[in-house]
Amino acid sequence: MGRHKEWRKIAKRERRRRIRTKIAKDRVKNLNITSEEYEEWMFEQELLEKFELQQIELRNKIENEKWLKAEEIAIEKYNRIALEKEMQERKQIEMEIKLQQELELEKQRKAKEEEKLKEIEEKNRIKQEKFIKSLEKFLSGDSFRPPVELLIYRESRPNSEICPFFFKTGCCRFSDECSRNHQYPGISKTLLATNFYVHFGLENAIVNEKDSDIMLEYEDSETNKHYEEFFYDVLPEFQKYGEVIQFKVCNNYERHLRGNTYVEYADIRSAVQAYRALHARWYGGKQISLQFCNIYSWKRAICGLELRNRCPKGNSCNFLHVFTNPGGLYNEIECYPERRRTSPTRSWRWSESPEREPRRRRRSKSREREGRRKDSEERRRRRSSSRRRSDKNQ
Repeated sequence: MGRHKEWRKIAKRERRRRIRTKIAKDRVKNLNITSEEYEEWMFEQELLEKFELQQIELRNKIENEKWLKAEEIAIEKYNRIALEKEMQERKQIEMEIKLQQELELEKQRKAKEEEKLKEIEEKNRIKQEKFIKSLEKFLSGDSFRPPVELLIYRESRPNSEICPFFFKTGCCRFSDECSRNHQYPGISKTLLATNFYVHFGLENAIVNEKDSDIMLEYEDSETNKHYEEFFYDVLPEFQKYGEVIQFKVCNNYERHLRGNTYVEYADIRSAVQAYRALHARWYGGKQISLQFCNIYSWKRAICGLELRNRCPKGNSCNFLHVFTNPGGLYNEIECYPERRRTSPTRSWRWSESPEREPRRRRRSKSREREGRRKDSEERRRRRSSSRRRSDKNQ
């Protein structure tokens, strides 16, 4: 192929030369010039032809260099693209291998986790069976010690101070959102049924601004009568499971204390049996919610001022205001306040002071009788006005 191109190139050159020679001879014939002049002109033409050939070769050489350079750039670009493609393919292969390895590791991890979960479930099942057996032995009387799992306390905020209200009464108005620590016993002699006792006198005792006359025709004796029925209906059910040594029902207006029923048994076994039998049962259309609590001292739990009818907060107090149980049952507790002991001398002074402390004024009995009489007349007047109002509406 290269020889043919060279031959064509030589053939074209010779053809051009013959054409120029013929043209020159025709021109010479027409001009009638001498042979010397013709030879001189022919020499010039040969020089021009050589110059043109040199220029053509130079241009060809430049174009050839450009083509070679472009070809080198194209080859370099192609090699770069091929290398990048190869790198991408290699990365993709490495990624696939890595993903496959991760999938295998994930499968192995899941398999190990499933095995661990199965082991934990098996351990929990065995532990639960042992716990149930130990609980059954404890409840049946074959064992004197309760299960160890029930002796653990649950704390709401372990690193905080103990809530004084929860420590004394087993309840707190802030519940577990309290900033202090609440310690819930796993087991105890005392059961707490939250908001168990429900009655109109407790639910609507706090007078509403819109219904200011809602409690005009209602007396506390109705609540006491209803509580007496509740007492004789509920107490035998709790006594089925053991000896009850304390039974208290709160008549506070606060939501966290309203209707709370405390039942203290003589032994832990009876409390656990009662909890197991009565928790989540239904009474009066309401589900019973029982929990274990510790009342270390009924004297501290029950409001001492309320026993004297002197509590400034009334039934909105955060300490226990309890109903008086009928028949004098479970009322003999050491919750009554002690008398103040007055010391004959003041040891914190250097000498006896001649001044005397002012005595508090006491209301005379006649004034107290007069005040009670006025209060009864006012209540009687309100009842009569409410009756007249109801008769008009009818």
